[in-house]
Amino acid sequence: MVGGVVGFVSSILHFMDPFNKASHILKMLILLGFLYCIVNSDTIELPPAPDRSLIDDRELTKFGVNDEQRLFRHILRDYDLSVRPVFNASKTVIVYMGLTLTHIFNIDERNQVLALNVWVEQSWQDERIRWNPQEFGNITKLTVGVNYLWTPDIVLYNNARDFSRGFVDTNVHITFEGDIQWAPPAKVHSMCRLNVALFPFDDQFCVLEFGSWIYDQKQLDIEVVERYDGKAPFTIDSFTENGEWQIVANRTRKIVRGRNSVYPTILFELHLRRRVLYFIYNIIAPCVMLSILTMMQFMLPSESGEKVTLGLTVLLAYSVFSFNIAESMPETSEVIPLIAIYLMTIMGISGLSVCLSVIVLNMRHGAEYKCKVPSWLNFIAFRILARLVGTSGKRRKFLGNGTFIHQMLTQNLLGEGEETRRLQESIEHWNQVSNIFDRFFFCFVFLLTASSSIILLIFCPRFNNKTLEDFFYNSNEN
Repeated sequence: MVGGVVGFVSSILHFMDPFNKASHILKMLILLGFLYCIVNSDTIELPPAPDRSLIDDRELTKFGVNDEQRLFRHILRDYDLSVRPVFNASKTVIVYMGLTLTHIFNIDERNQVLALNVWVEQSWQDERIRWNPQEFGNITKLTVGVNYLWTPDIVLYNNARDFSRGFVDTNVHITFEGDIQWAPPAKVHSMCRLNVALFPFDDQFCVLEFGSWIYDQKQLDIEVVERYDGKAPFTIDSFTENGEWQIVANRTRKIVRGRNSVYPTILFELHLRRRVLYFIYNIIAPCVMLSILTMMQFMLPSESGEKVTLGLTVLLAYSVFSFNIAESMPETSEVIPLIAIYLMTIMGISGLSVCLSVIVLNMRHGAEYKCKVPSWLNFIAFRILARLVGTSGKRRKFLGNGTFIHQMLTQNLLGEGEETRRLQESIEHWNQVSNIFDRFFFCFVFLLTASSSIILLIFCPRFNNKTLEDFFYNSNEN
């Protein structure tokens, strides 16, 4: 009916003279009458809104928008992401925080930096986000981009890299009651004070400090998350094993800082222990082999003339080996690593062995200087050292392949003088003394090497028995 009236009025206006005043007045009267009829007409009705429950999902495209799009527009209507998600400005936003460790990327002993791959789990409630699931296709949970909603400005306080490298802009999950969950993955680099005094048998304690950068506790409070399955807030369920470090324990606690304004901080503490198999195979085992070669120079006969040569060769091998293992040791001047102390001790013993071998060789050739064995040296060699090393304390009467008496008679028959006989006796005497000292020095170097290795490699690492309960964290030191 309305369409017919509109067509009739349009035809009349078309045939009127546009240059006649009466025509203009008549046009205005006809239009006013037409509008009056439309306003007072009872026959014009708007189409009813479609019932969502009666519409199939495949037919939603006819309306140009689906349920998630309508809900997304409903949430962002008059939403301001620059202000806190509370209606009352005096109310505190509570953020629950947890951490999932996935991988230990690197621990830089030189720069005191710990690199980890983690998931930073955060959850809070946004009072401005509410909807009725029945009005939006029974949607109770929606995933939206993080750039559309307000998020807490939580950062890593003890960050060792650029602060502009924040969390990944992943999507967030929101519920119809306003609960928001966000767990962005991140590669964090935190400062960690490493104590390498017992390297490579060391334990390290590192801390990740998370907190709000601008909001104090009155505006934003951070709490430790309580997982529904009873797991720890700092979980390692998704952790990939590291070849150098193993996780001994972890702990999560909350502290507050500040004087005029209080800022809550969540501490994720980590107890790490270094795996020693690599260092035993590549550092300790070669040192033990070189130590055995050091002792073997005392088993080498003096007549060979290679005692000092062997000792110097081993000492040179230690020097070359020390340059190779220096790359594996942390570069620090605060403490000396245990493995460095062990290496220097073994090198010192090797140098001492060369000096002792020189003393033995001098005793061996003492008769060439036509001097007798001093009484005090004779007393030490035959009365003390001979009993300690298990040799006979009596002077031998044999020279070469026969007895001393037989050789004396032979020398007399050959016309050899008394001086030659005394020289042979002196040579035999010095040989006995040098052999006793050679055996004593072997036992001495063996005991010195064994005791040094046991003390430095077995006893000292046992003092490294600290736990997280004993670890006192002081932020001013880190």
